[in-house]
Amino acid sequence: MTEDELWWQTLTEGPLLLALFDEHDRLLRANAAYRQAWHLAEGATPAWEQMVDAARQAGVGPVESPERRSRQAQRGYEQAWRDGRRFWWVAQRTPDGGLALTGVDISALARPRASAGQLLPTQAGSELLQALLSDPGAWPLSVATLAVGADPAELLARIRGEDGCMRLADGRLLVMLPATGPAQARALGVRLGAQALTEATWGESAAALLARV
Repeated sequence: MTEDELWWQTLTEGPLLLALFDEHDRLLRANAAYRQAWHLAEGATPAWEQMVDAARQAGVGPVESPERRSRQAQRGYEQAWRDGRRFWWVAQRTPDGGLALTGVDISALARPRASAGQLLPTQAGSELLQALLSDPGAWPLSVATLAVGADPAELLARIRGEDGCMRLADGRLLVMLPATGPAQARALGVRLGAQALTEATWGESAAALLARV
């Protein structure tokens, strides 16, 4: 086994997102984490533009269209994804003109919490929810959902300072209740006029939790 093969075998099932593209912008290889993030089938080797277009149509991948080509031999950048995660990427040119990408999920890094007087749009709310899901200090974590016609101003006046509030894509309002056990969440739900309460499961993503509410 070569050094390259040993390195790849060691990292292929790890948390890092790894991918290698050729000089024509076609994917050569990627580990499981990278394929899962882009919803790529095992063994698929699409061209970069095809991959980005497919992800956009499926509602996954980065919020903004990622830049493929850069004159820099190596660069690092932060990127927001539609599922609420944030990644730090390092892109490095290979000697043959290809590109090696390494990504790490930085959603758990400390970020400013939404104030009690702020209603977040869907994307910003998803990012806050993902940060809470990734923060052990925010557990136990529950979310409360309110009907489409709920008054945002009235809701914002009732939530706690540590709670986050966002508008879902279907118009409902969602309140994130960090460090709140089931019993306390039920009491807060009554106070907020919530339609439903959903308890988060450790390890799930913001997208997975939102799909359950």
